[in-house]
Amino acid sequence: MKSILKEPLVHFLGLGAILFGIGLARGDATGPSTNRIALSTGVIERLVEGFRMTWQRPPTESEFRGLMTEYLREEVLYREALEMGLDREDQIIRRRMRQKLEFLTADLVESIEPSEEELQAYLDEDPDRYRQEYTISFTQIYFGEQAGRDPEARAVAALSELNANRSVDPQTLGDPFLLPAAQRDLPERAVPATFGAGFAEQITDQPLGEWHGPVTSAFGVHLVRVDAFEPGRASEIDEVRDAVYRDLTGERTRNVEEQFFQRLLAQYKVTVDWPEGMEPVDVPGVIR
Repeated sequence: MKSILKEPLVHFLGLGAILFGIGLARGDATGPSTNRIALSTGVIERLVEGFRMTWQRPPTESEFRGLMTEYLREEVLYREALEMGLDREDQIIRRRMRQKLEFLTADLVESIEPSEEELQAYLDEDPDRYRQEYTISFTQIYFGEQAGRDPEARAVAALSELNANRSVDPQTLGDPFLLPAAQRDLPERAVPATFGAGFAEQITDQPLGEWHGPVTSAFGVHLVRVDAFEPGRASEIDEVRDAVYRDLTGERTRNVEEQFFQRLLAQYKVTVDWPEGMEPVDVPGVIR
């Protein structure tokens, strides 16, 4: 049964039901039942439940009478406004009604849960999109501008001293820096965000535990020692299930909405009176 519900045909059957409802609504607008207002059980229950959720208790008889009166006022005035065409050329109303119709199709798609196999297949189609970032830990020594002293030359001299004498305290060789010397477990995207573009490429392929440089950043010149590096990797579905689910259902919703719209558009004959001097533009669904 679940596999049947996932078929696109079922989606279209659901959309067909919506189209049928739209057709009925259009027909009712000019039919003999235009002046009939039928308050169904569902309407009554929604009025009562709405009051209960707001006030944490059921309405009294007097309060319920007020709810009914307000509902009828809204319904009658709404119908009269439609009859007078007050909804036309109102951009806010147009957008709101479009949203409500799109919500119908979105709810239809989202009610059909994707299977584990579908989630895994969606992940496999674009694994880089959900890739686990690398993490890196490193220690850096900063060399700033000093009068008459080139920072890169100072960094090269400090690197020679570090290689010749492992007991030297690295932080005695550089200048004060606004960030900590030791950076621990930085995720991939944080490295360029913190040190600027190109910094990561200069350090991620270096041997662990060895000083390297000069390395340039958005701040200036550094020596860097990579202390730990955890490579990036493809994600398992359990690690990114929520993101895959969100993206898959979102894509399905957009596809069904577009198909639904195209079926609706096909019911119309669209023509355009182009302004004088304006070259006609090819628009899907518009007759030139």
